[in-house]
Amino acid sequence: MRTSVMMGSMRIRWRLAPVAALVPPLAGAALSGCALLDGSSRLEEALEYLPADAATVTFLDHAAGTDPAYRAGPDTGTSALADAGLTDADIAWEASATNGGGPGRLDRVWKLSDDVDAEVVAAALGDAGYARSGPRDRPTFTAGEMRLALDPDEQVLVSGSDVDALLDVVADDADSLADTGRFGDLLDHAGDQDELAYAALSLDAACDTTATALFVPDDGPVRAVLGTGDGDAQVEDDFAEPADAVRAFVLREEPFGCAGTPRGA
Repeated sequence: MRTSVMMGSMRIRWRLAPVAALVPPLAGAALSGCALLDGSSRLEEALEYLPADAATVTFLDHAAGTDPAYRAGPDTGTSALADAGLTDADIAWEASATNGGGPGRLDRVWKLSDDVDAEVVAAALGDAGYARSGPRDRPTFTAGEMRLALDPDEQVLVSGSDVDALLDVVADDADSLADTGRFGDLLDHAGDQDELAYAALSLDAACDTTATALFVPDDGPVRAVLGTGDGDAQVEDDFAEPADAVRAFVLREEPFGCAGTPRGA
């Protein structure tokens, strides 16, 4: 899987949306148990497969039309996908989530393209040395510390420290982020979700920031959203490449970091 993006000299203009209305619902978000998101976009579909307690989410649309390489560091899932016999063309989208705090928990979901045969994927993992366990309709594969699980009905491959719990979310046997609507207010500022190549959302507060989001369309301006307790704010910044914006978000450099945390520090 390629992990570099070439955008030439393209300049990306940041647009910070007014976010005063974001703070109250985000600060007091709780499990609601009702589907507040309708899954009408790939991003919202991804939230249906991620655990309800997630504090950060990243999303990459492999069908967006650009090189799907918005990554701030090495992709630890690349070798697992190769072991499964999968390429970029076999993935519709991928998403990951952490629950924040302490060592945290990382969950990942890959949505397989419709023409991918899940049984072929399972056989490839077995041939690669993964030990298979669990029921036939929701098998689990283990190799060292890497654990994967497959849900053929939903056409998804997942990884994480507790893939059984993640499969419960995928099968709608446990609450998801779509059920809780925890990121619904941030998504209101995403623009046209069908055009998104990449998105990152966080409720993991830093300094005075209560919520942050980065929305990168396939062809258009990057949109940054910052939620604070100080009311509306207007900030603009330039990045030579979208990958720089992703790096700033992940490393909490400006405009996402605390005051005095410049880009590249």
